Amino acid sequence: MSRFYVPPGCVAGGKIIIRGDELHHARDVMRLAAGDGISVFDGTGREYSGIILKVDKEQMAVEIKKTVERKDEGCRLTLVQALPKSDKMDLIVEKATELGVTTIIPITTERTVVRPDAKKESSKADRWRKIALVAAKQCGRTTIPEVMPVTGFEDSLRSLNDAEVKIIPCLYENTKAMKEVLGGLKVKSAAVLIGPEGDFTEKEIAAAKNAGAVPVSLGREVLRSETAAICALSVLNYELRW
Repeated sequence: MSRFYVPPGCVAGGKIIIRGDELHHARDVMRLAAGDGISVFDGTGREYSGIILKVDKEQMAVEIKKTVERKDEGCRLTLVQALPKSDKMDLIVEKATELGVTTIIPITTERTVVRPDAKKESSKADRWRKIALVAAKQCGRTTIPEVMPVTGFEDSLRSLNDAEVKIIPCLYENTKAMKEVLGGLKVKSAAVLIGPEGDFTEKEIAAAKNAGAVPVSLGREVLRSETAAICALSVLNYELRW
């Protein structure tokens, strides 16, 4: 069954109104029409099954037949990601969404090569939010990760005060194995900080430790930034969310 997203305000009185890009996709790409069944979610944890009542140039009206409350379960995960080169952040946002991340915080660090200006930062953040939405639709999530504006490393640390567990994978000595840090934990929130090409600096790792983050190793191999994000989130998913 085709699946679409609408803001919560588009659901009322037993009906759903679909407009904008989702209307275009349903009407012009999927060729859906009155009488067809579809699935809709509103980003708050609610999933609706319904029948299309009417389609016109402005909107699609859907009659709700069934509502399921299905909020994402488990530990709330925050990904603090140093901006990688090229369009790799697109992949990271997509896979982080599939892996259940709640919040994505793109950051600049001392070794970050990509440093977009304010206008480009805004457009990139909008792009990543669209990618997160599409990924949530495709993977069956009923919530959409919050993609924050690009921020600096120090500011990102201050935003993680409420995370019960914080880890910072890095290549420096005296790191711990992730299973040693996470094994047996039962927490409701966790954060992972992923560095840029070239890793975090010693100064940044020291600052992260002062903020409560534990330096960990992702194994013997040196991983690319995007691989490190997917690897760390997969382990967090396994250890803390299920």
